[in-house]
Amino acid sequence: MSDQSEIKMPESVIQQINLSYNTEQDRLLLRVGLADDTELLVWLTYRITKALRQLLNGETHMPTATSIQIQTPPQQAVAKFKQEAETVETLQKMDFVTAYQPRKEVVQNAAMLATSVMLVEVTDKPPVLEMPCVEGVNVRINLTPELILALTNMLQLSSKEAAWDIGAHVKTDMQITVLPDSAVKNTLH
Repeated sequence: MSDQSEIKMPESVIQQINLSYNTEQDRLLLRVGLADDTELLVWLTYRITKALRQLLNGETHMPTATSIQIQTPPQQAVAKFKQEAETVETLQKMDFVTAYQPRKEVVQNAAMLATSVMLVEVTDKPPVLEMPCVEGVNVRINLTPELILALTNMLQLSSKEAAWDIGAHVKTDMQITVLPDSAVKNTLH
C-alpha cells in the first residue's frame, strides 16, 4: 500500500506548459495549464531534473554531437539522421514564444515538491510521467511524443539558465516502470 494519497480527478487536457528557474528556491517550477482552467505547480530539484532529463531523453530523437558515430553502419546512420531531422522539424513547429497564462485555480492550492520521478509504460498506451510529491500527492501526466519533446527542450533551456549540468548521459536511481493496464490508477492529472 502506498503512502501517497490518491486524488480522483477526471483527466484534463493540457493546454500549456511552462518550466522556469526560480533563483530564490534554486529549483525549476513546472507549470501545467489544464483545460478546466486549473494548473498544476510542481517544484523540480536539481536531482529530479537530472533524472527527468535522462528518462525523457530516451524517448526523443534529439540530435547530439555523438548520436551518429563513425562506426555506425550507413543504414542505421541514415535512419537515425531521418529521425533526428523529423524531431528538429517538430520542435520548430512548437510555440515556445507565447507567454504562459496562469489559470484561475491551482490544484492543491500551492506548488508541490517532487521527490522522485518515474516513466510508466503501459501496453498500447502512451507513457505516463509519475511524480510522487512531499505533500502526499502523486502527479501523473500522460505523455504524447510532442509533450515529451517540449519538456525535453524546456529542461535543456531551463537547466542552462540555472547553470545546472544535467547532461543527457547521467547515472540516476530513477526508473522506468512497465505496468500492465490493470495496474494503472488515475491519480492527479
